Amino acid sequence: MKAVAKLRPEPGAMALIDVDPPQRRPGEVLVRITAGGICGTDVAIWKWHEAVVGQYAPRFPLIVGHEFAGTVVESDGDRVPPGTVVAVNPQIACGHCRYCGLGRPTLCDDRRLMGGRIDGGWTELVSVPQWNVHPLPAGTDAAVAPLLEPLSVATHAVLERVPVRAGDVVAVIGAGPIGILCAVLALAAGARQVLVTGVAADAGRLRLARELGAVPVDIDAADPLAALRALQADGADIVYETSGVASTLEQAVAMCRRGGSVGLIGLCHGASTLRSTPIVLKELALIGSRGYNETTWRLMMTVLPRVAADVLKLVTHQVEFRDFERALQMVERREGSKIVLRPS
Repeated sequence: MKAVAKLRPEPGAMALIDVDPPQRRPGEVLVRITAGGICGTDVAIWKWHEAVVGQYAPRFPLIVGHEFAGTVVESDGDRVPPGTVVAVNPQIACGHCRYCGLGRPTLCDDRRLMGGRIDGGWTELVSVPQWNVHPLPAGTDAAVAPLLEPLSVATHAVLERVPVRAGDVVAVIGAGPIGILCAVLALAAGARQVLVTGVAADAGRLRLARELGAVPVDIDAADPLAALRALQADGADIVYETSGVASTLEQAVAMCRRGGSVGLIGLCHGASTLRSTPIVLKELALIGSRGYNETTWRLMMTVLPRVAADVLKLVTHQVEFRDFERALQMVERREGSKIVLRPS
């Protein structure tokens, strides 16, 4: 079968290759892939940015892709019978370490991310532990399935790590897919206003943010602090930093009201300098949010019927696996909102 694989730990070195189909083991589910998504992590693997990929230590060739979904082909038992459309949680934890015992497998001592450390889903078939596949709620459009991994990242941040309360004013720094999904969930959770910032190159994404009910701000043309203070004079109750740009950390602190919270989601490629004095004087909480836990996926599935239609609006392009490099270039250039890959 065909698979998009990283061949060597260097920039580029990615190709569509032939690989053997996986052999399903007891307790696993064989899934025929129907679609996969692309995110900034995939671009970092393609470009081989050590600041991001250094955490994975994969063997090569590595089948890439951690956002993917498909249809069950083989399984044990009745939970996910053949023919079931599923999204796949690509995070495989050891189940035995301190953090797994605390119910936080995203911090697992031996965390294995499919598409990062072990083979992922930009291929035709995958075999994964049965508890890593999630059937969609009844009546949900199957097209949303490949978007559920990034939605789970946003769910962990907005509903678990730094939860929104009804009436909150929320600011989201970064108009990429994770930022837009954070805005969607914040609005669904009862936020009074959600402001989303981006740059001039994000014009299409900012239009989408407006369509979804958020207040978009192009920081190349307007002052985001002034726009925020028009919504709430002393700043946002919560700021989510999703851009991964080091210089935005001070902006996040400046945008947050006294006693507020800053959720850090984006992964910075370089060092940043942050003055701690405003954090102390404003008694801010800075909270990291990494990936998701199994509880996150279950929570997300309860919310999904309310937000699925908005989530689907992120998809702007669909590209075949054989054109993966063009798709990665599109993501790097900020073309569209969400690009979905499909088997050729």
